[in-house]
Amino acid sequence: MILCNGLSAKTSPIKGFSPRYDETKLDRSQSSPIVSYSKILKKSTPAVVAVTTKQVVRRLYPGGTDPLEDFLRRYYGLPRVNQPRVEEERVPAGIGSGVIVTPQGHTVTNAHVITDPRTGKPVEEVTVKLSNKKEYEAKIIGFDRSTDVAVLKIDSTDPLPHVTLANSDFMEVGDVVFAVGNPLGIGMTVTMGIISATKKSELGVLEEGGYENFIQTDAAINRGNSGGALLDAKGRLIGINTAIISQTGASIGIGLAIPVNIVKKVLSDLVRGGGLKRGFLGVSLEESPTVQGAIIDSVEPNSPAEQAGLQPRDVIVKAGDKSVASVNQLRVAISQTQPGTRMLVKALRNGRELDFYVTLDLREDSSASPIPGILLEPLSPAKRNEFEVPPTVRGIVVTKSTGKTQTFKEGVVLVEINGYPVSTVPEAEYRLKQGINRFYIWYRGKFTYLAYRVP
Repeated sequence: MILCNGLSAKTSPIKGFSPRYDETKLDRSQSSPIVSYSKILKKSTPAVVAVTTKQVVRRLYPGGTDPLEDFLRRYYGLPRVNQPRVEEERVPAGIGSGVIVTPQGHTVTNAHVITDPRTGKPVEEVTVKLSNKKEYEAKIIGFDRSTDVAVLKIDSTDPLPHVTLANSDFMEVGDVVFAVGNPLGIGMTVTMGIISATKKSELGVLEEGGYENFIQTDAAINRGNSGGALLDAKGRLIGINTAIISQTGASIGIGLAIPVNIVKKVLSDLVRGGGLKRGFLGVSLEESPTVQGAIIDSVEPNSPAEQAGLQPRDVIVKAGDKSVASVNQLRVAISQTQPGTRMLVKALRNGRELDFYVTLDLREDSSASPIPGILLEPLSPAKRNEFEVPPTVRGIVVTKSTGKTQTFKEGVVLVEINGYPVSTVPEAEYRLKQGINRFYIWYRGKFTYLAYRVP
């Protein structure tokens, strides 16, 4: 028997999560020009895939009876025939690209490729097509709108082609890059260019509050390239193509890619479960056109920043190993650091550089919780012990409540949402709907149902 995703009933998909990394710097000392990159690209391009999505649409089909006959039947109380019916149909929703990053089938694409632009919810069906024409049904592991990164999973009994992940911080303006994807749905296409700029932000490409830190390239990127690979001269992944700046909708040589270092964090957090875990410093910031750095406007009480001794008007110029020249660069540096990390923050106070050691907290929206005001995490052994949850209880646990919602206290375990069991934050987001939702929860030894309205 062959299953719908092409797997034999007697075989099972490869397990695990083993991305490949190569964070060495490029050799920029070559004296003679390279005449071809075909050998390098042959190793990497098979990992770039086409991503197509479908959405369930409910259509109303009218009945086929004569209006007069229908009226007489209703008048005399006779049953109607050929009544209007509602049928569900799967219709194409979009097309984009993706990149396989592990032999087990973990695939990175853009969040906007696999979500409905009207509702923000994930689409009903995602199909991944490889360059060898094989197609697989993909599962959505999770997505993050604030970085526009999504992670899919396809199952195969054989190791899948996958790219090596580089260190995007090492890339420089002028480095040769290749944009690989499925532009306009025509199939695998490679375009070549250079890095035009790095650390591009405040372009309004992502939603408000998003973490923009784009690599800009003049390699041609068109519609359908979204989610595809930006490769360096060694064939390593340095970014995920996500947008173009154009007045016509066609490529004019201003393409934007999400740096792979941002992708790595989202990938790891989503695959390992529990949603995103972003660092939290506890300051509000302001920008100055004459000051290099991020100026602290205010410090939150009892925050990591206050505990470390940071004060208003301090100018942060370095966070960990990242130099900070703007507010956006500090936001990105903090968000990409794991909560609980002890970080060296350098700041100027009255012209004097001071060192502060900050232990970052967990940002309240880190888990991308679909329920405002709470943080959700999977039931790891540590969380079970902390909240005294027995091993027989399955679900996701509320680890922090801001007080904006009184229903979900810390230690509440969400077992089911609208009748569906949930074990990860992305599953919870998928099962939730706007309006009233029915929850089956566990709290302090008792199971119960409750209804809660999600805005």
